[in-house]
Amino acid sequence: MSAPMEPLLFAVAVKGDAKQSALQAEVEPLATLTRFAVPKEGLRVGTLDTLMALSDDLVKMDALSEATVWKIGRQLQDMQENKAPTIMGVAVDVYAFKQFEWDEAKFQLKAPLRELCEGLGGRLGGLDEELKAKMVEYNGVKGALQASERKAQGNLMVRGLTDIVSEADMRGTVGSETLATPLVVVPKHGTKEFLASYETCCPLVVPRSARLIAEDTEFQLYGVVCFKKTLADFAAAARDKRWTVRDFTYEPHRVAEDRGKKEADLAEEARLKGLLTNWCAINFAEAFTMMMHLKAVRVFVESVLRYGLSHARAGGGPNFHAFLLQPKKGKEQALHTALGKLYGGVAAQFEEDDVGAVPGAAGDFYPYVFVPVNLEAPSM
Repeated sequence: MSAPMEPLLFAVAVKGDAKQSALQAEVEPLATLTRFAVPKEGLRVGTLDTLMALSDDLVKMDALSEATVWKIGRQLQDMQENKAPTIMGVAVDVYAFKQFEWDEAKFQLKAPLRELCEGLGGRLGGLDEELKAKMVEYNGVKGALQASERKAQGNLMVRGLTDIVSEADMRGTVGSETLATPLVVVPKHGTKEFLASYETCCPLVVPRSARLIAEDTEFQLYGVVCFKKTLADFAAAARDKRWTVRDFTYEPHRVAEDRGKKEADLAEEARLKGLLTNWCAINFAEAFTMMMHLKAVRVFVESVLRYGLSHARAGGGPNFHAFLLQPKKGKEQALHTALGKLYGGVAAQFEEDDVGAVPGAAGDFYPYVFVPVNLEAPSM
């Protein structure tokens, strides 16, 4: 049985003369190791100034790309009842650690690095905006359904009455020019007092007209018949006695209309949920793939700045090797310690405004190139 792993990859680059065998031996108790498919011979190096400027910008691009990936990922998990998102059916950790390869058809290596990165960032930004628009549409329908559900919940003081009160409960006053049927909510402990005093609380209340319509654990709902010209007086007297007259107008077709609207909203919510789930599944994979390409470029840029180019007789190319390491559970810090020991240094702390700090090295700085890759949504 394999050991549990951290939901994180270390994208690491070391100087070109470092031996993979030494790295493998050092990290074997702490992590699994594989090559990171950074196309170092294909990516364009450019000038030192452009690399330094791009290195600073890549830190922000990387953070934004992860935020977009996991915004889509969280939404997909919500839609799939917490089922982990995949890369077109492949587990995220399996794709990132074992299957990632540079997609030359989508991301041409001959393009200048800044153009390549800004293209990736622009496409990820477009997915973020598209998700926002889709969520506004979906949440609008979902909100209407939730409002409908709220109307049918709660006690008689707050819940909707459309599905409770029938035309018979209105005692023939619907359409009457002289009579009305106010609906009164009375606490159960005050029912006796209400029945004894409602007829005399104001003039022109029809005697013995109170009829119980509905009740819950706390309240009872009565319909009382009175003359319209004393309706305001009855409501005022009811407030004094701590009875609540509900604002309600009986509409014969309202129940059918509400039911029809709810059914239409349910069908639309199901349709939009299906479309949004499918969109998230496709574009989570797309966004994660683009993020991995951006991580590869970031490792490339920071490695060239850190280690330079090899001698002409050795090919003159970028002088580094890139790897992916997945720490075993609880071994993340131990892995950093082991790598620091192997490559001859200790981690240093850099603040964002430190003068002379290595480009892109806000936070921890290690004696090797280090770029984290989250394999699940970071804790909020």
